[in-house]
Amino acid sequence: MKKNAVKVRKRLLLVFLSLFLSIGATAQQSLVSPLRMIEADSVELYDFFWCDAARWADTVACDSVRAWPWQPAKLDSVQLTARVAEWEGRLRTMRLQGTMTDTLRSVNDVLPMLCESVELGLQTREARFFDVAERILANPVMRMKNFYESWKTGHSELAGVLRSVGSVAYATQAHDVYINMFVRSNVHVVNDDIDFYMQVFNGSPWYNDTSIRITKDMNPIEATADTVLSHYQRLIVREEAAPDSVDINFHIRIPSWANSQNMLPRYTVRAKRQPVIFYVNGSVVMPQMEKGYAVIRGRWAVHDLITIKMPTPILRVSDRETPGMVALQRGPIVYNSTSMLSDIVFDAASPVRHYFDRDVNAIVLQGNIESRYGKVKNDFVPYYGILHDRIFVQAK
Repeated sequence: MKKNAVKVRKRLLLVFLSLFLSIGATAQQSLVSPLRMIEADSVELYDFFWCDAARWADTVACDSVRAWPWQPAKLDSVQLTARVAEWEGRLRTMRLQGTMTDTLRSVNDVLPMLCESVELGLQTREARFFDVAERILANPVMRMKNFYESWKTGHSELAGVLRSVGSVAYATQAHDVYINMFVRSNVHVVNDDIDFYMQVFNGSPWYNDTSIRITKDMNPIEATADTVLSHYQRLIVREEAAPDSVDINFHIRIPSWANSQNMLPRYTVRAKRQPVIFYVNGSVVMPQMEKGYAVIRGRWAVHDLITIKMPTPILRVSDRETPGMVALQRGPIVYNSTSMLSDIVFDAASPVRHYFDRDVNAIVLQGNIESRYGKVKNDFVPYYGILHDRIFVQAK
């Protein structure tokens, strides 16, 4: 009997040990490995919008701040689900300009949500998190940089963010390359499986057409000067042919606004819908869509070119909580009305034109308004470029 009891105990011990190892293996398998961000030193910015911010950050940040300040940790699936749910809860209170409050008072109004959005985007590989991150970077973070002089010496976190925009824009894992934001830049993409160079041509943050070109090295991007916009949007590329080729799966984020959508729950959007069109070496392709990314797979060599015809509709955005009011958005940029009159009414059904204003150094929108002085044209400038808040105006 004693021998049988010992055998039973041994069998039970083996069963429990097997169960424990099985549970441990399952937990290990459920860990989510985040994408690897590309180091800021591997991205050379040529984008006037972000270059200016990076130069400002260089004057206030120490040399050690060269990468995204918050590195995502590995989470298991339960932890990740819980964090996504918390993020979605905060998203319901986010204002159109990307802040969690009506006014921007401190870095704490934006950096926690920005950090969380980038981390969850890297862990879930879902484009919607970078939709929010880009909105925060292009609106309140840029306003901090432009107007809050007292922060320039006291907030290294903000400077670190602006110095590492390239790390937010690009990420990798094995043969997968994620383009989370389009920023005109030279990029050296390297991990354990791939090592190549690419140039991204773009007029961010307003986008328009975008090209991704495989190159031999970090050749400089130069600009011509024969039109007003050419300094920012027309490029000459010098490169040499190379026989090397590499298998790459490009995951290209299609922003929600490009499809005339707004992912913030409290807002609704009206705009003309236009398709996003992709070309590879001049031929139209139909990429697969995965979690908001267009995926283009292939074997790539120097001179290969991906071109994206990206619509940038002017969105008329309404707040469900304040019906009758409307705001304008183009790309990730939210706009402020320049009129200080209290009785203006915006004709939301009339055409809104856009033009590049050299004084503002930005694309400005212009629409029709009515006031006590009659009908006039009114400019709407980027939120980051003017200190007062007149994002929403009465509309008819």
